[in-house]
Amino acid sequence: MNKKIGIIGLGTVGEATLRSLYKYSSLIEKRTSLKVEVAKVCDARIQKRKFVSQFSIPFTTNPYDLINDPHIDIIVELIGGIKLAKNYVISALKKGKDVVTANKALLAESGKNIFSLAKKLKRSIGFEASVCGAIPLIRSISEGLVGCEVKKFYGILNGTANYILCKMHKERISFSSALREAQMKGFVEKRSQLDIEGIDTLHKLAILSYLCFGVWPSLSKVYVEGISKVSPLDVMYAEELSYRIKLLAIAKRRKSKLDLRVHPTLIPQDHPISQVSLAFNALWVEASPAGELLFYGEGAGGAPTSSSVISDIVSISFAKPRFVKEVLNIYLESINSLQSRYYIRFMALDKPGVLAKISKILASLNISIASVTQKERRKLRYVPIVMLTHEAKESSIRKALSKIDELSVIKGPSQFIRIEDL
Repeated sequence: MNKKIGIIGLGTVGEATLRSLYKYSSLIEKRTSLKVEVAKVCDARIQKRKFVSQFSIPFTTNPYDLINDPHIDIIVELIGGIKLAKNYVISALKKGKDVVTANKALLAESGKNIFSLAKKLKRSIGFEASVCGAIPLIRSISEGLVGCEVKKFYGILNGTANYILCKMHKERISFSSALREAQMKGFVEKRSQLDIEGIDTLHKLAILSYLCFGVWPSLSKVYVEGISKVSPLDVMYAEELSYRIKLLAIAKRRKSKLDLRVHPTLIPQDHPISQVSLAFNALWVEASPAGELLFYGEGAGGAPTSSSVISDIVSISFAKPRFVKEVLNIYLESINSLQSRYYIRFMALDKPGVLAKISKILASLNISIASVTQKERRKLRYVPIVMLTHEAKESSIRKALSKIDELSVIKGPSQFIRIEDL
C-alpha cells in the first residue's frame, strides 16, 4: 500500500516528522507493507525551503497547494494556533483527505465540529500527538480500553509546569527562578501563560474528556488555576506533611455529572504520579474492569512527538474511520460544589488569640480542622500557620478565607490548595 503525505508546518514537530519519515520509511514499510511518501511540504516561511531541499521534496508557502492536490492522501497539520489550522483541516476533509494533527488547542476549541464533519464525510482524524507527545495515550484509551468504563483520571499533562514544581521542590527556589531556568532550557511555550496558568493542560483535558467520557466540554465551564501563586513555603510544608504539589488535570464521572478541573494539587508523595520528575508527563487512570493504569513518558519535544504523528499516519492508512459516540445529558460540576480536603496557609501575627479567631470562622462554615501547625515563633511578626481540613465544600472554604483575610492579624491573601488522597 502507498500513501502520499502533505505536511503543513515546519516548526519543531514538523521538521522532526519530516526527518523521521525520511529516516524510518523503509522500517515502516518492512513492518507494515505501507510505503509512506512525503509528496509536498508547506510553511509560511520561505527560508524553510533550504531545509526541505535536502530531502528533494517540493516546497510551497501555500497550504492549498497540498489540500487541492488530488494525489495527496493525508494532510498533516502542524502549524498550531486555531483559526488558520481549522480552515486547513476542514478544507482537507472536504477534499476527501484524512488528517493528522498535533494541535491540542484546535481540538479543544473546535473538536466537536471537526469530528462531526469527519464522521459525516467518512474521513479519519489522527490526533495521538495532541496529548502527551510520545506517550501512546490516545490509542491506548480508544483501543486498549474500548471494553472498559473509565471512572476517573489524574494527569500531569504539561512538562513545563511539572519541571518548575520539581525544581522548587528539589532546590528550594522560587517560582520565578524555576521559570527562568525552564525558559533557558527551552521547555516553555512562547506564550508562557499557556504552560504556567494551566491552559495547555486544559486543552489536553478536553481531548481526554472526549475519549474517556464522550464529552467535549465547554472550556469556559472548566475550572482552571495555574501554578504561579505556589510558594516555596507551600512546597516545603507539603513535603513535611508527606505530600507533593503537582499541576493536575482531574476528571471524575459520577452518573450524570462530570467533574473536570485543572489546578495545583497536594497528592501523597508515595503515589506513582508524585514521582513524575522534571518535564515528563503521566496519566493515572482508573477503569473497570482493567483497574488502575499509569502511562508515563516524554510529553513534548520534536523527535518524541514525531513518533506519534507517524503512528497516526500508519494507523489511519489501514483502519476505517472510527469515532467516540458523544454522550448527552452529562452536566459539568461547578468548582463551588466541590467536596474536598484542603491545605491552607495563613500568614498571621504571632500573638495570643489568633488561632481561636481563625478556628471560629472556619467552624461557622462547617469546616473541620484535621491538623494545624504554627511553623515559627517571631514576636510581632507574621508567621505561617498551616492547616489541613477534613472534607469541606469549596464555596465554604472561599467564604471562610475571605472573612479571615479581613482580620487585622492576618496578612492576606491566604493560600489554599486542594488535596487528592489517591
